[in-house]
Amino acid sequence: MMLLSVIWLIAFAVILALLIKNWDSSVNAALDRLLPAVLRSDDDRWVWCPAIAVLVATTIVSPIDMLMTLLVIGLLLLIGIKLGCWVMGKVKFH
Repeated sequence: MMLLSVIWLIAFAVILALLIKNWDSSVNAALDRLLPAVLRSDDDRWVWCPAIAVLVATTIVSPIDMLMTLLVIGLLLLIGIKLGCWVMGKVKFH
């Protein structure tokens, strides 16, 4: 358990340093294309870099757990979309 924590901390630190270093050249441009303007602010570097670093470090340490989490989220999203489409089909618009 302690070894996994150390590996996670090292991965987090390395990824965070790389993201902050490459923010202006690549990360910021990628987020500009992916995110709507509502989710953007003046200095997103200190919000998105740690968030991405946590996700990637967790994926490195326990990839099966992350895969299972993504599968469950995807399944719930698919069920929600299908249920929403079914409900909207039952609604009568005037």
